Amino acid sequence: MKKTVAVLMASLMCMGGAAAAVSSPDVVRPVSAYAITQSQQQQFINNLGTAAQKGYAQYRILPSMTIAQAILESAWGQSTLSKKYYNFFGMKAGSNYSGEKVTLLTTEEINGKLVKVNGTFRVYHSFEQGINGYYQFITGYSRYSNLIGETDYKAACRKIREDGWATDSGYTNKLISLIERYDLTRFDPVIPVTEGYFRACASSYTSIVDALISIGAESSFAYRKKIAEANGITNYIGTPAQNTTMLNLLKQGKLKKPSSGPSIVYFPACGQSYNSIVDALVSIGADSSYNYRCKIAAANSISGYSGTPAQNTSMLNLLKAGKLIKPN
Repeated sequence: MKKTVAVLMASLMCMGGAAAAVSSPDVVRPVSAYAITQSQQQQFINNLGTAAQKGYAQYRILPSMTIAQAILESAWGQSTLSKKYYNFFGMKAGSNYSGEKVTLLTTEEINGKLVKVNGTFRVYHSFEQGINGYYQFITGYSRYSNLIGETDYKAACRKIREDGWATDSGYTNKLISLIERYDLTRFDPVIPVTEGYFRACASSYTSIVDALISIGAESSFAYRKKIAEANGITNYIGTPAQNTTMLNLLKQGKLKKPSSGPSIVYFPACGQSYNSIVDALVSIGADSSYNYRCKIAAANSISGYSGTPAQNTSMLNLLKAGKLIKPN
């Protein structure tokens, strides 16, 4: 099955030589390091994004993760495997695969070391075939079934690594870094919120407390008791069965809000072009001071706010999606 560190053999077959395989792209390298312009980069993202959104309607695999995989595995579409064979995801051809195949030198992580090996990969003949092949591959193995319907990009990136897609120990973090750096969550579906119900949490949560916090809701015992009563769970004392019932409802977006209790108010979404949380807040007429950003961070479960790039990116992505909670 697919092991990984991406196939980056752009010169191997073109030059006819034994070019050394390259490991997964370092996500902090500049675009120029991949011999691709910013315009080409955005076109690659948009093309994959459009295809991934269409794929989500049928297969419910999170687009942001799919796009990040394509960037990482194909080196922005510059690898031989992607340019010549339309395999943007480094998908291996197992013994049961009857389609066309090609053998290329690649690099995999084995016992913590990068090792060059020959890999047999699936061959496609168009962009559409390559994308469809990805969904056929990922939905063809039961071990990837936990990705179906996952709406939390971090959980999806963790699961696909754990499910066996990649041997690269840094695979999850590389995908997450790409998603956050290029705002790939803008291609993900917006989960609708039904009036009177909490918005759905990610399916990966196993604790009702953590799940409530993740959506910016009050998680105290007193408030959970009110939630339980609103959902027909009597005599709430916080048993595993009671909490599991509430958690399952929350994952489905079917957990009713109590008639009274803390209300959640969101900032209006900012434009997608902003790359600074300060500028984005100013654009919607909100206070952008450090002190107020500390309050915003706390309201959105971003602990220990100090203005780091990761913290600011998290807030910015929420603001772009219209999901940034206003502090009380």
